[in-house]
Amino acid sequence: MECGASLVETTGAANRPLVDGLSLIRNYIPRDLAKKILDAGKKIESERRLVTVVFADVTGFTALSERMDVEDVSMVLNDCFGGLISVVLKYEGTIDKFIGDGIMSIFGAPLAHENDPERAIRCALDLLAEIERFNMRTAINLPAPLGLHVGLHSGWVIAGNVGNDLRMDYSVIGDTVNLAARLVDMAPRNEIYLTEETYKLVSNVAVVEGPTPKIFRGKTEPVNVYRLKSVKADEEAKKAQITQDAFVGRETEMEIVKQALDQVNRKNQVRLLIRGEAGVGKSRLKIELIKLAYRNGIAYFEGACSSFETNTPYFLWTSLLRNILRITPETGEAEARKRLHSTLHSLDLLDHEPYLGTLLSLWYPEIATIEEAVRKARIFQATRAFLSIYALRRKVAFILEDLHWIDRFSQELLEYMFSRTTSVVLALFVLIFRDEYVQAKDLLEEGQLVDLNRLPKDEALKLIKLRLGTDTVPHEVETLVLQRSEGNPFFIQEMIKTLLDKKKIVVRRRKVEIVSENLEAGIPGTIQGIIMARIDRLQDSIKEVLLQASVIGREFSKSLLEQVVERKGDLLPNLSELRSLELILQQDEAKEYDFLFKHFLIQEVAYNTILLNKRKELHATIAQAIEELFPDRLMEFYELLAFHYEKAEQWDKAAEYLSKSGHKAGQMYTGEESKGFFERKAVAVKKLYESASAKPSLGATLKAITPPLIAMLIPIAPVFFFIRLLARSHSVEIEEQIAVGAVVILLCIWYAGALWFLGVVPFLRGRPKLYDVMEDQVRVIYGDGSTLAIDFDEIQEMRLVDVKARHARPLWQRVIDPFNRLMRYDTLSFGMWFKEVVLNLLPPYSFGFAAAKSEIQIRLISGYAALRFLFPWLNTAFKSRDLSLTPGDTREFYQQLEYAFKRWKKRKR
Repeated sequence: MECGASLVETTGAANRPLVDGLSLIRNYIPRDLAKKILDAGKKIESERRLVTVVFADVTGFTALSERMDVEDVSMVLNDCFGGLISVVLKYEGTIDKFIGDGIMSIFGAPLAHENDPERAIRCALDLLAEIERFNMRTAINLPAPLGLHVGLHSGWVIAGNVGNDLRMDYSVIGDTVNLAARLVDMAPRNEIYLTEETYKLVSNVAVVEGPTPKIFRGKTEPVNVYRLKSVKADEEAKKAQITQDAFVGRETEMEIVKQALDQVNRKNQVRLLIRGEAGVGKSRLKIELIKLAYRNGIAYFEGACSSFETNTPYFLWTSLLRNILRITPETGEAEARKRLHSTLHSLDLLDHEPYLGTLLSLWYPEIATIEEAVRKARIFQATRAFLSIYALRRKVAFILEDLHWIDRFSQELLEYMFSRTTSVVLALFVLIFRDEYVQAKDLLEEGQLVDLNRLPKDEALKLIKLRLGTDTVPHEVETLVLQRSEGNPFFIQEMIKTLLDKKKIVVRRRKVEIVSENLEAGIPGTIQGIIMARIDRLQDSIKEVLLQASVIGREFSKSLLEQVVERKGDLLPNLSELRSLELILQQDEAKEYDFLFKHFLIQEVAYNTILLNKRKELHATIAQAIEELFPDRLMEFYELLAFHYEKAEQWDKAAEYLSKSGHKAGQMYTGEESKGFFERKAVAVKKLYESASAKPSLGATLKAITPPLIAMLIPIAPVFFFIRLLARSHSVEIEEQIAVGAVVILLCIWYAGALWFLGVVPFLRGRPKLYDVMEDQVRVIYGDGSTLAIDFDEIQEMRLVDVKARHARPLWQRVIDPFNRLMRYDTLSFGMWFKEVVLNLLPPYSFGFAAAKSEIQIRLISGYAALRFLFPWLNTAFKSRDLSLTPGDTREFYQQLEYAFKRWKKRKR
């Protein structure tokens, strides 16, 4: 009778925490994969399937349960399982169920591939790598690292019903699942065991040890078991291995790196500054540093500046915080808040949550009204405290890359982090930059500078041999490469690729053969030319993907690129080809984006190849794709959207997002951070006035004035019919009827003429291009350049009104009181009715003249309410007392307006 009761309460097994598996699956599974799994499941319901079952069981749980609070243990396991789930989904496996501290996944149903057993073993190897990554990155000080043991077995199963939770229940023919479960119990920590049935399916790609006969309960014969070591390297893996192994020289620099890591082991703050020109090997040295850190049990997290984000405040620290919390562009706001809260809870830093949340573009109203200087100081303190406590819990290295593109405010926070007035963060800070980063001199004190120069001749020659895979190199090849590259490692590698791709040389049996009479013919003299030549040799579809990705930036996600490319079905094969050509790299799960260009110069050359008009179109397409992909989280992307719309020269959208970026920076940080955005917005508005798109057209003008014309004629029609009815009832002569009709017609002409000639048309010649909130006024800018500025001291009241709720009232109420004005009065006298209904029957002009879910109503202190019935030209937004604003994002704009209005009133007091 305890069905459905909590297992924690009923079993009491050391307060064993439960993994929220379904929630984790929903958080990590991509939408397209979910659809594929569900669609496939509906097709194969109750069918026999040959599948590979993967059991992965987490070890080290007992130590956690005995030495940590049950809530912290649950948080650790959920975070750990989140990473494991992402690995399974990466290979498009299906999570079948959670069993104890492990998960059971299936490859081959309901989504089948031609290489499901191979996907299963690759997944198993990645699961071991993921548990190691988790041990390195978790913010909680674990009493002992977690481990994993994995078992694989292939056989027949019968698939049951597939539910909308992305789960499957399997009944088993034979003992496929049981054998896999027993196999995982037998496997030692951090080992993968697979049966002979699975090995036969993957023998062409798997590197194993064994077989070893094992006795299983219920089996009459021993079962041959293999230990999976790795997968065989294919050509692409060999190329990548050559690239990674081709690290020559730098003995002095590597010794400095080793000493720095040794200092971290002794719990000291270490500052390592790596400086060098483009292509000299800064990122390559970083990779070697990461390898050494990993071997020494030192966690590492990366933050980077971007050439596209040089004006985004604190972008460096935002990227670092996102990397620590594993927040990607696809991570929703709720999940981002959850990860931030759980991490800060484990570090006992919840007081700093609102201030660190601002770096993630999360809105916390409780700190919005704090003095700007205080708020900025608290953000700095919160960042330092977070990194400091994190470093106290475990040995860690923070890698800050491309500082030559740092924004001013990230630089301020960086200098604060190393200031003598603050407590020391006991970690390794690796700062990577080019020579043009002039602020480096302010950071050299108590830091070690590593100047990376070009390779000397002997080391450059060694690199050439490694890249070619030979022991000797012809003199002609050696001379050409050394002269053109001048010892720059990246240039050397690109030169060799060009010679091989153009069939100028070939490598046979570890010997280089020259097959062209003139090696230099067709080989560009500059690195930009070499890269361009490689891009030009790509197939058109692959080249198009590379060029379009370059407009997104050095790093890019597959989901965003899918919105940009036309042939979406060819995207993954094209990306795979670009990876094999070493033009782009695929990031691991700990990084924010899916892919990145191997070198910034590749992205730069590709970007500069695109024609200006095409580039504008791509920037606009990317901005629109961001708006479509993340409609509920646009605040995170305001700065990036402003950048893309500026590059697209869509000045109205650029001005809109620059304004939003400025207000976001002002509300979250200080007015100083917002100043740059408002300056750029002023330029965008000026460009908007100058652009042809801002010129009013006759069609736009007629469309704009139609609503007020109809509004003017509505009260005249009842008067006309009333007079006709009165004339008939009193036997009025036809001449008198004609006279009355003439008066009515003249009255119509009076109103129409007033609307047309006396001030309304100049005001309505274009739709509003920009709504903006300044320090002491709200401003509306129109397409023809006219501006309506409403000073805060002229505002009597303002409110956000739900249009749907207003339209839900009875018709007679909407006719008599279209804007709820009479709701303010307890009694309704004829005089009040005349003043509030008849004189204000003409509705206040909505600046957008478009239906909206909500609108902002503003009542001014002064205006011409009583006279505008007879003098309709007074019924303009410039002279009206009642105004209605309908921007596209009304609620957000009202929040900005209300925030600015409250701050203005506070300053006045």
